Amino acid sequence: MLTKEQNRSAVSLAYQLIKLAWNHGQCDPESLDANTLKKLQAQAQVAEKIIMAVLHSSAAKKQLVRQEEVDFIIEELQQQFDNPQSFTLSLQQQGLTLAQLELAIYQDLLCEKTIAAESQDYRPATEQEALDYYHKNRNKFRQSERRKVSHILITVNELYPENSCKQARIRLTQLRTQLLDDINSFAALALAHSECPTALNNGLIGSVSRGQLYPQLDDVLFFMQAGTISPIIESEIGLHLLLCHEILPADELTETDAIKAICKQLNQHRRKKCEKQWLSSLLANSQSIRPA
Repeated sequence: MLTKEQNRSAVSLAYQLIKLAWNHGQCDPESLDANTLKKLQAQAQVAEKIIMAVLHSSAAKKQLVRQEEVDFIIEELQQQFDNPQSFTLSLQQQGLTLAQLELAIYQDLLCEKTIAAESQDYRPATEQEALDYYHKNRNKFRQSERRKVSHILITVNELYPENSCKQARIRLTQLRTQLLDDINSFAALALAHSECPTALNNGLIGSVSRGQLYPQLDDVLFFMQAGTISPIIESEIGLHLLLCHEILPADELTETDAIKAICKQLNQHRRKKCEKQWLSSLLANSQSIRPA
């Protein structure tokens, strides 16, 4: 029989694998190919080890996770499935109950809050530091052409008839027909039908430059006119419709904006370094920790 500590660890590991699979290919772990699954399982084990070490730390006792925060994450997960039955089935395939999922999300949020709190002990970047960097690297602050874009994604999963490639294409063809008649309905249709987390923001991806999206999407997006709908595009994660809202021409950041961006980047780097130092120290000492 598993101890309480072993059960917490197993639940955390299963949830980390679900998160990694979704972030990697917006799919369930069982939909991954064997090689990808193996790689993500190894990453999940590392993440689980960090989470357990953080949860054992005294710093974790200072943080609070509200039930509403856990409920919000669960609602987001549920919205990625066509129906409640598919969501329940996916949990069962990962060996998780809803209560165990809540526990895993609680642990994950508590870990994130603890790490964030322990990563603030760094020296903030000064305006003079940023200004010096700007004058030495002005060429880095010239922005290439960007496009403001939204999308609707239908994932392809032959294990589910409604998400077979054929059915996904039929669904997107119907949506595209509606959009050609009324492009202003894009936000509502993305919210109702898209299987990407951006659906919660009406499908908005944001302003992107070449190389930020999948190549198949870039190849279409950067030849679109503003205010137009793309044909159906197939990428490695499914089928897409793009809406190009606006074309943002190449330009150069002003000195003021560049300084703000440099300070932000330097602070992120220093905060990340502080985080790594704290975690390294924590993990180095975790070998001496024994479950109560």
